[in-house]
Amino acid sequence: MSDSVSVLLPVYNGAKYLGAAIESVLAQSRGELELIVVDDCSSDGSADIIAGYAAQDKRVRFERNQSNLGLFRNYNRALELSQGQFIKPFAQDDLLHPDCLALTVPHLQNNSAVSLVTCGRNWVDAAGSVLRQVVPFPAAGVRSGKLIITWSLITLTNFVGEPVVGLFRAGDRGAGYDPRYFHYGDLELWMRLLQKGDMYFVPDVLCSFRSHDLAATRHNHRTMIDLLDAVRLGHQYFSYLEELGESREHFHKRVVEFAAMQVDHLARNENLDENGVRKNGPDGGPGSDVNLEDDFAEAFFLALRYITPTLAELDHLKRCREKDHLNFDAEIKKIHSSISWKVTAPLRALRQSVPERS
Repeated sequence: MSDSVSVLLPVYNGAKYLGAAIESVLAQSRGELELIVVDDCSSDGSADIIAGYAAQDKRVRFERNQSNLGLFRNYNRALELSQGQFIKPFAQDDLLHPDCLALTVPHLQNNSAVSLVTCGRNWVDAAGSVLRQVVPFPAAGVRSGKLIITWSLITLTNFVGEPVVGLFRAGDRGAGYDPRYFHYGDLELWMRLLQKGDMYFVPDVLCSFRSHDLAATRHNHRTMIDLLDAVRLGHQYFSYLEELGESREHFHKRVVEFAAMQVDHLARNENLDENGVRKNGPDGGPGSDVNLEDDFAEAFFLALRYITPTLAELDHLKRCREKDHLNFDAEIKKIHSSISWKVTAPLRALRQSVPERS
């Protein structure tokens, strides 16, 4: 299929927004496309919606998995079925604006040094109202692939954007998405593509990413599995940080500080607590199976939840010492008389009794 685009649409219980998503693809002003929809054993009527569109438009190719594969394996199944020269990842609750393909495909056709094309996007709510516009660069043009990778690792964020913003050549897909990732599988693929070439950015807002309570992104933040992916990503691409002079120890500290700030934000602004990060309730009852994933998530949450106030105390203490030694002494006495200091006394005693490792 010369010069055609394969739009990948993995689906799992996406009936609420699925019709609008599919119609936004079929309404593209550039018509050379195929929409590959792979349903991952949905139970909400998604399959019937997809089948209806497939019956009406031959550009829609529909397959249903025999067993649930999960998001990134399902993306890979869609990749296996694709026949287009260019690949456009998509999502069941997102939208493509009519000229999205028409304004992005030419930059891959005309520039062999570019391996990824991205664009501006809107973040919209459940009703489709614009929450904010995201245009990372002020002007169109080529951006260094190496710089984008490095900046993403420094900021510990998906600096490129969600799957809906990207377009790449089918010949560059390699093994597709890495299924070891829970959240940052899209960013890891962007980084692999940017090892092959540069990124061309189109500042026009050409797609919409929908943020809502049932979105996978929101779930990943609240269960903190995105933080586990951040560590894995840093290890996999550490050579970029090492080139800047960063040590693994410093990277790990940055991850912990970033995670603590994220948890503090969720706890303060979205009322997230230790029970909210568990997939199952904390009270399993006698004879119930132990869920180490839940226990880990709860312990991780609690550790990060209370490190931010401690860091704030230490920062305040440092400023007192620099400006006013008398005030510094008073602050030390206050800390020594605090409940937290008394409670952690046994831990400090134990730490002092253990010899330093050579």
